[in-house]
Amino acid sequence: MVEAWTGAILGKALRDSEKESLSIELYDASFEPRNDLDGLYPWEKHWFERRLPPPPASILIGAAGGGREASALQSRGYAVHAFEPSASAFRLCQRMLGSEVVDQASYRDLIASVLRGKSSELRIAANSRFDAVLLGWGSFGHVLRRADRMELLRACDRIAPNGPILLSIFEPKTQSASHGTYYMPWGGFLVRPTVEELDQQAKTLNRKLIVSLQSPSSYATLLPQSLR
Repeated sequence: MVEAWTGAILGKALRDSEKESLSIELYDASFEPRNDLDGLYPWEKHWFERRLPPPPASILIGAAGGGREASALQSRGYAVHAFEPSASAFRLCQRMLGSEVVDQASYRDLIASVLRGKSSELRIAANSRFDAVLLGWGSFGHVLRRADRMELLRACDRIAPNGPILLSIFEPKTQSASHGTYYMPWGGFLVRPTVEELDQQAKTLNRKLIVSLQSPSSYATLLPQSLR
């Protein structure tokens, strides 16, 4: 009940950009390094084996947390570049992967660098190209505005025009939501994008959507024409 009240009050008081910043701060404050040392989950192994190009393909990994996914992929021979906005998670990710391939940056930085040509905390050029993009576990739902989620996918499409875009959608355990926005004390605000939204976004990018619905995470792959 307290969680629902807190979410409702903050939801009315804050703008979407402020909610996203608060979500990063809450995640940072509650970050537990041991949670990022488990390696890939079984569903991720199956997903990555089916949808990622084989190593040594280059993969941009956003919202990489402490490097759980990125480290596992790096150990399999992939060339990874990761970024993470939370300071605590970023430091662990650096230790796991190496500082030269990890930036403390957000999805807003990715959009600014790739679509706007602006300098940001993300050390990749607007004309950089990757073989695939992976958005870290459940992170797509922390982008609260639908228009911003579309911009994020445009940036991913621009930087990996011939590769897959992989994203997962965290399934909140709480049933309470205000106008479709969930609140969790450890992770802040979250929305659950629908399959209909993802399908429309994929079509806008001239990509094919492949979705797997399951708990605790549904996941989706946006394939370019060359991989259909």
